[in-house]
Amino acid sequence: MSLFLTVLSQIVGWIYFAAWSVSFYPQILLNYQLKHVSGYSLDFGVLNFSGFLAYSLYSIWGYIEPGIMPGQVDWSDIAFACHAWLITTITLIQCNYYDSVWNRTALWVKLLTLFFWVSGAIYGILQLTGNMITAKDWNGCLYLGYIKVFITLIKYLPQVYMNYSRKSTIGWSIMNVLLDFTGGSLSILQIFIDGANTGDWNVFGNGGAFNVAKFCLGFLSMSFDVIFMIQHYVLYRENNNKGVVKGVDLDPLYKNRHD
Repeated sequence: MSLFLTVLSQIVGWIYFAAWSVSFYPQILLNYQLKHVSGYSLDFGVLNFSGFLAYSLYSIWGYIEPGIMPGQVDWSDIAFACHAWLITTITLIQCNYYDSVWNRTALWVKLLTLFFWVSGAIYGILQLTGNMITAKDWNGCLYLGYIKVFITLIKYLPQVYMNYSRKSTIGWSIMNVLLDFTGGSLSILQIFIDGANTGDWNVFGNGGAFNVAKFCLGFLSMSFDVIFMIQHYVLYRENNNKGVVKGVDLDPLYKNRHD
């Protein structure tokens, strides 16, 4: 193994941790400035909370038992996952202060998150008690990773649709999106650095540098970030600049910025 690549991986890992972690704060600040969350999808917030809870447990478990999952788990992965779960929890508390989160959350989101929590607990208990069916690509730890990947695949859809239906991204922080894209790209870069350093690209099986959940998380996040950038800077740019949603004045805060 190369000392240079090992150090480079750690540097990239902590930079991605910083970018991805800071990306959560602009939305909290924007909610506070607006004193409402009308531009923030609560379906996205609830799914985000559940996803990062699963990812935190997945990362901690994979670090403690590295042979139970493919891919390498670094301290930066654990720090990011746990910090993200904490901040998404704070964001939901903030949303509940400005509006009732549970009443505005879609039924399918409630049922889906309930299913994930119950099934995740069952699979985790089966794994820890030694009653899990032996399979190199299916166990309690990996199931938590699969939960995170699936939630990442669908969690952005409510926000994309909300922006589309309002014809505006007002209330949805673009700085959050830009930092998220930066963190995702660096996260994937670290995977390839680790792979080049170890020479082990095993995707399914024991050990290996290719952390499937981490890769999917970064790739899916970046893909939706591109959609948000197009919505913000191209499709709804004029409405954003005028501070309107479907031609209706929305916020004194935005209106005053352009008067």
